[in-house]
Amino acid sequence: MELKIGDFFPDFTLKDENTQDFNLKNNFKNNYLVIYFYPKNETPGCTKQACYFKEFYDEFKVLKCEIVGISSDNYLSHQNFKNNYNLPFKLLCDENSKLKKQLKLPKDFFGMSPARITFLINNKNEILLIHRSSLNMKSHINLVLKFLNNN
Repeated sequence: MELKIGDFFPDFTLKDENTQDFNLKNNFKNNYLVIYFYPKNETPGCTKQACYFKEFYDEFKVLKCEIVGISSDNYLSHQNFKNNYNLPFKLLCDENSKLKKQLKLPKDFFGMSPARITFLINNKNEILLIHRSSLNMKSHINLVLKFLNNN
């Protein structure tokens, strides 16, 4: 399944940093949701990206947009990462990269690293925006906010 703009993001259930189930259909209540896939907690790029999302979190909330981050890290790693940087959004555990594989998300750096990909969906689970950049972490935030502010 390769996703593109206009497709519907498939329903999924993953555990969050507190081992609670997050189900897209049941837990997505706002007008918009950012689903961002990132390689690994506590790495420099992933920390920058998470902190950029945190820095603009209030703006996302005003635009009725929630954020969830997804990586293959376990819930303890997510708890520590969230606490270390006071992240205000959920981090979901994609155990053994099952969801990434189901979605056929690409890898970066010659297949060595999971790709950094951000999806913006509406409350019908329709994909409005897809952005992939492993090196420009702030671009994920800037493009989503620009899209939301223009709609």
